Amino acid sequence: LAVAALPHRFEGRAGGRPGRRGPRSTGARPVSAPAMEDGRSFSVLQHLLTLAHSEELSDQQKASIELSKLVEGSSLPVVSFGPLAHALCRLMVVRSPTVGSYSARAVKVLLVDDSLRPHAVAAGVPGAVCEALHQWEDEVLCARELLAAVQTLCCEKSALKAMLQHDVFTHLLDFSSANDMEVRQAAMAALANALCFVDTLLLEDNLVTELVASAAGSLVHAVRTSTDPSYKCYAAAAVANASAHPKLAAALLTEGALQTMSDMERQAGESLNLGGSKLVECAQTAVYRLSDRQRGDPKAGLKKYMFKWGTRPMMELTLSPGANRAALAACGVLWVLLLLTIFYPLALGHR
Repeated sequence: LAVAALPHRFEGRAGGRPGRRGPRSTGARPVSAPAMEDGRSFSVLQHLLTLAHSEELSDQQKASIELSKLVEGSSLPVVSFGPLAHALCRLMVVRSPTVGSYSARAVKVLLVDDSLRPHAVAAGVPGAVCEALHQWEDEVLCARELLAAVQTLCCEKSALKAMLQHDVFTHLLDFSSANDMEVRQAAMAALANALCFVDTLLLEDNLVTELVASAAGSLVHAVRTSTDPSYKCYAAAAVANASAHPKLAAALLTEGALQTMSDMERQAGESLNLGGSKLVECAQTAVYRLSDRQRGDPKAGLKKYMFKWGTRPMMELTLSPGANRAALAACGVLWVLLLLTIFYPLALGHR
């Protein structure tokens, strides 16, 4: 396999939750020496790429696990993304959930690099991920990794365009109500990302518009009833992004989205808000658009909300009014104690 140099570096990144079963997230860490600059490491990569194209399951499993570790834990300054991407795309659809989950994890980590996503589209990664998602829809560990990859791919217009050929919206809507919370979160975040393009790429896509409009009630219900902060925020972002499309805005209004988002905005205003919240911003954007631009700040109507995998919405203290009141009370007590510490000795000194 010929391995050519690219003009950029790509490094492993970390994400996910601690204690997850299956492929583990080890966290981003500094690299003590360039992993691919010596001949031995170069040979290791070539060997793994060769194993990836083997017909033996044991070889494929070794390749997927080791490539996942290499991508996540090393800096790769001299490598061709093409051969690596093609190998991982092949491994994702091997008839083994272990191979599928580890190779999908490697793809997920690679896609975080903004400069690599155009190369991923050219290599056919979006279609391969969708194909693997269809194959592994009943395997939770695989679905988690693949949906995280889709989440990031949906940030790229060209990648979303490629995935439209694979009915990606149907998959995302189905997975957004899955039993596994991590699967639900990734699917809803990916859906929110894709809906950023309702006023451009998807503006005249009647099939997608009708599909999302039919799910408007589910989106509003998720915002109204979800107790998971991240999922609630992603659902609110999906509603806010979808409201930029006239037909989707009408469907959301029919399902009571304006009242739901108004209530959310009001409740956030009554709670302690330090540093802002994506949830509040989503509510403000949706309220402005759904009120026919009669309520709120016009600047809010220009916003879109996108969440690449590995980043979380900034929710601060605005998601739980009860917790906010407790935090405010604690701050008040600390402030009083600080004042006493400073001024009580001064008062004694004047006596």
